[in-house]
Amino acid sequence: MERVIRHLLPLPTMDRLRDIGEKKMVSTIASMLHTSARLGPGDDAAVLEMGDRYLVISTDMLWQGTHFHPSMSWWQKGWMAAAVNFSDVAAMGAQPLGLLLAMGLPADLHIKNVQDIVQGAADCCDRLGTDYLGGDTKECSELVLTGTGLGNVPRDGLLTRSGARPGDILVMTGSAGLASAGLLALDRGLNAEKAIRALFEPIPRIKEGTLLSSSGMVTSCMDTSDGLSTSLHELADASGVGFEVDYDSIPVDPETRWVAEECGTELDSVILHGGGDYQLLFTVRPEGWDEVQKLLGTEATIIGRCLEGNVNTLMRGTSYCILEPGGYEHFRR
Repeated sequence: MERVIRHLLPLPTMDRLRDIGEKKMVSTIASMLHTSARLGPGDDAAVLEMGDRYLVISTDMLWQGTHFHPSMSWWQKGWMAAAVNFSDVAAMGAQPLGLLLAMGLPADLHIKNVQDIVQGAADCCDRLGTDYLGGDTKECSELVLTGTGLGNVPRDGLLTRSGARPGDILVMTGSAGLASAGLLALDRGLNAEKAIRALFEPIPRIKEGTLLSSSGMVTSCMDTSDGLSTSLHELADASGVGFEVDYDSIPVDPETRWVAEECGTELDSVILHGGGDYQLLFTVRPEGWDEVQKLLGTEATIIGRCLEGNVNTLMRGTSYCILEPGGYEHFRR
């Protein structure tokens, strides 16, 4: 079977990555690929058949220059390398099977730092009831950590980005903007321990993902690592629908509000466009909300509904505006 289709779509061969950004680049690559897998490029993870279950595989790269704040410990860098991959596993409704971690390491790095990275990744695995399976090491001029998270899920419990239908309820776990508030706090020298921990030590929503999988009531799901507005756009695009989001219903931690106020930053930009939260954003059949609420309790909040069309709108009281994706995008200048 031919794996690369070279002329499926016209490619922007003369464009530089800084002109088109990560999203268009990924879309271009995905349009070239053909796969026999159950699910290939375009979702939070790839999915392969494995007997009566699915094998879920995700990979994510973290680079010193863009992902690791100078205040992060080496242990936290290892934790994050594991967590970002298992967040994708959680978004598919899967239970973790293990982590592979490839490390690009500067030659002058102390071995103690490497041990701390490994310990951080291993501790994240332990927290989620899974194993650090090994990996690879190479010399690099700057630290690069590339994890591969493995998981498995029953065939009838797989969660994907596509599947939302008009009338479905839009829900998220946790709160919006806490990690972004952590970054703001660090830049301004504020003491915001909860927000900074959320930024440096995200907790993948494995428990919530598996519960959603078992409910049979979830029609689509993804994580919010790229920010709420971008995640809403990608979830809507994958399902061919639009969302109406109730601004006042979006859960916001008091510390997020405090940091935004102290920094003189609009709360909107923090909770709508700030990344790094690693919450789950999902849609539920209307008749299934009671079941989902029973399973997740106060960890789940209704923030809107699914509509026909392809436009996301933000509702504030009686006023409406179009909600465009915003926030950081790799390669964009």
